[in-house]
Amino acid sequence: MGRSVAYVAVAALLFSRADGFAIHQPTRRSWAPSASLPSRLLASTMTTTSRLPINESYPGLKRVHSNPDVFVIERFLDDASCDDLIAKASEKGTSRSPVAYAGWTEDIKDLLGLAASGPVSWFAILGAWYEAQGDVDASVLSLVIHALRNYAVLFVVALVVIAAFTKFRADSLQNLRTSSSTTLDDLSASGTRNFVLRASELFGPASSSSEMEEAAFFEAPTVIQYEKDQALAPHYDANRSADVEDANRGGQTLSTLIVYLNDVRQGGTTRFGKLPAATDFKRQVKGEPNLNIIPKKGDALLFFPADENGAFDERTEHEGCPAVDEKFIARMWRHTDRVPPPFGLSDESIKSL
Repeated sequence: MGRSVAYVAVAALLFSRADGFAIHQPTRRSWAPSASLPSRLLASTMTTTSRLPINESYPGLKRVHSNPDVFVIERFLDDASCDDLIAKASEKGTSRSPVAYAGWTEDIKDLLGLAASGPVSWFAILGAWYEAQGDVDASVLSLVIHALRNYAVLFVVALVVIAAFTKFRADSLQNLRTSSSTTLDDLSASGTRNFVLRASELFGPASSSSEMEEAAFFEAPTVIQYEKDQALAPHYDANRSADVEDANRGGQTLSTLIVYLNDVRQGGTTRFGKLPAATDFKRQVKGEPNLNIIPKKGDALLFFPADENGAFDERTEHEGCPAVDEKFIARMWRHTDRVPPPFGLSDESIKSL
């Protein structure tokens, strides 16, 4: 009877420790990467958002979906600027587009919490029970010491396994994207300069001071090339762990601005799999139930992966459908805070606007 009571005491101690581990984790945000943990860890979809303000009277601005807002901006860049962006990217050279494992810190916390309150605790107790077999003088204290020692060892093993799984998962995510890309931060080039200037005007009133201020929140423009059959699988641009993982690059991504740099006769559309089709928009793919935009040279696509406070919006999941003809786009992310080099533009470049 005394030994049974001891085992109950050990179990209670370990589970209180495990529960404490789970309870003291930061509150889960209502979002996760497209290829993240199971759906049971996803919170409910947002129904209303307060997005980053923009210049609603910007020339060519057309809303193709409301809540979440998605805009197409016709003739955002002229042909010469589009051609210059492609030329400068070709001169610099492109490489395989990187894919970041957004939310890996939250995933590790989740998995450690599950392990600590389940297998680690149970095996620690079973190990202590096995070690105590044949020892009629085993005390509650010795059982607790055995169990805690086992718990510590098993927790380290679980941590190593979870870290290896996370590394494997991060490596496998690269298969989601098959394009090539390069960043352009030289604002002496006309195409890059015009892209940054137009974006600054879009997000704020047209004045030289506001353009410099807005440009500080941009990542440097990225030109992305899709050759035949290359694609980008469904994904999100915001990060559910942006406060930690993206702290060195301006924090959360509040908006995505994409400019199509060439006309594409077939393929290469941008599809939002959780939004309905824009049936009254001429460049919506016909017969497609979801919002799916056909590229047109010089036009821009604007949407908001998170609200103005940085809360993730899972409805903005999107993908770059497989290219049939070669496709070039230029992309710029607008963040919560100043984006320092090398991710953002240098102070000298911003002052040159």
